Amino acid sequence: MKTALISAACALAACGGSSGPATKFTATMSSANEVPASPHPNASATGSATYTVSGSTVSYTVTFSGLSGNATMGHIHVGTSTEGGTVVVPFTPPAATSGTFTGSFTGSDVRAGTTPSQTIVAGDINSMLSAMRARGTYTNIHTSSNPAGEIRGQNQPQ
Repeated sequence: MKTALISAACALAACGGSSGPATKFTATMSSANEVPASPHPNASATGSATYTVSGSTVSYTVTFSGLSGNATMGHIHVGTSTEGGTVVVPFTPPAATSGTFTGSFTGSDVRAGTTPSQTIVAGDINSMLSAMRARGTYTNIHTSSNPAGEIRGQNQPQ
């Protein structure tokens, strides 16, 4: 009887009776998500971002289209959907109105960032991932027409 109970408990554990922390995040970007609202909103601009965690490395794929001008910068910022925050991970999108770029980051790429709801410690991948799991980061693509950001999407755990 004890053997059967132990076997059943092991089977439940192997099946994932409790889920671990999120290891994938996605963001759907649009100009409607910009905070504060863009002075030059571009309803036709869209984008998406996917982040996958493997150990202490986060790989990403970011796609965007319909921008008002060439992308000038891209970042992950600290902040909830109602906050604007500082850059915590920079990346360089192609200088184009549409495109896809990939890359990865580790703790050494993470900059410090603080909002009323989140704190990310420079060089600390765990504080970055905690903020991402709490929906406390967003992806932003900037253009010269919209230097504060043309499209934005909250990073959501999957």
